[in-house]
Amino acid sequence: MRHIESLFPKQFSGHDTGYDVAYFRRQIPELHELNVSDAFIHRHRAALLEYLRQSSICRACRGFATCAKHGDMKGFVQVLEPSTAGVSFGVRRCQPFHEFMAKAKVDRFARVAGVTEVDDSFQFSNYPLEQAKRYPNVIKYAREFARDFQPSAAGDKPGLYIFGPPGVGKTHLMFAVFHQLRERGVPSLIVRSDSLFDHMRHLIADGQDLEPFLEALSTVPVLGIDEFAQERANDFSMEKLFRVINHRFHAKLSTWFTSNYSPPDAYRKGADDIHDAVAPLRSRVMNMAILVKMDGPDARQRHLKTLV
Repeated sequence: MRHIESLFPKQFSGHDTGYDVAYFRRQIPELHELNVSDAFIHRHRAALLEYLRQSSICRACRGFATCAKHGDMKGFVQVLEPSTAGVSFGVRRCQPFHEFMAKAKVDRFARVAGVTEVDDSFQFSNYPLEQAKRYPNVIKYAREFARDFQPSAAGDKPGLYIFGPPGVGKTHLMFAVFHQLRERGVPSLIVRSDSLFDHMRHLIADGQDLEPFLEALSTVPVLGIDEFAQERANDFSMEKLFRVINHRFHAKLSTWFTSNYSPPDAYRKGADDIHDAVAPLRSRVMNMAILVKMDGPDARQRHLKTLV
C-alpha cells in the first residue's frame, strides 16, 4: 500500500489534531451509522484516510476505462462493513466496472449473433419535423431517456411500445435513442423480431450454444425489439420470446418496442391468440413499457420514384 500520510497536505502524526476523531466523523457519515467508537477511529486513522482518498477518486469517476486507481484497486470501491470485530474495511466491484463488463458482453454477442446495427442515419437531429410537432411529449421522453438513462436505475425509466401504421417514424425514433445510448457507452441491443428467431435457428444449426445469446437479450440494460409481432410465430419463437420478456419484466429492465400492432392485437389471428403464451406475454409487455400510438402519413411514400 502506498504511504497514506504523504497524500494529504497536513503532516499526519500522533500529535496532529487536523485528523482528529471529529474530522473523520464529519467526512465519513457511515461511521455514525455503524456506531463506530472514538477509540476505533483513533486507532485506524491511516486506514480511514485511505478510505477518504479512494472515495474522492470514485467521486470523479468517468467510467472504468479511465479509472484513476492503481493496481488491485482498479474497478473496486472501498466500503465499511459491519463485522464481528465491529467494523471492517472491505472492497467490492464498482458499478462502472459491472457496466463496462456488461457492455463488453453485449458487444461480443452483437458481433456474432446477427443483432441489428443501429443505423446512424436515424438520429434526433433529422427526425421528421411533422411527427416531432405532433408528438412533442413522446420526443421529449425519448430524448431525456437517451441523454440520462443509467443502467443502475433501469427500473425508473421504462421503454416505449410505439405502434401504428408503417412510415410514421416509429423505428426512426427508437434508433435515435439507441444511437445516443451507444455513443454514451450504455450497454444496449436492438433486434428485429422477424430475423431474431432465424438467427437463433442458425446458431443451433451451427452447433452453437443458444444460452449465452438468450442471456444477453434477457439481461442487457436496454433492449429494443423492432417490428414486434411481425414474425411468423410458432412454439419455438413464442417460448424463447416469452422467456426473454418474462425475465426483463421481473427484473424491471428497460425494453423498447416498435410494432404495426397495438398490444391487444399482437400475435392474434382473427379473434384468437395464436399461442397459449400470448396472453401472459401481452400482459407483461403492456405493463413494462409506456404505450404510444403514432399516426400520420407514410413518409416513405413521399419520395417514391416513378416512370411515366
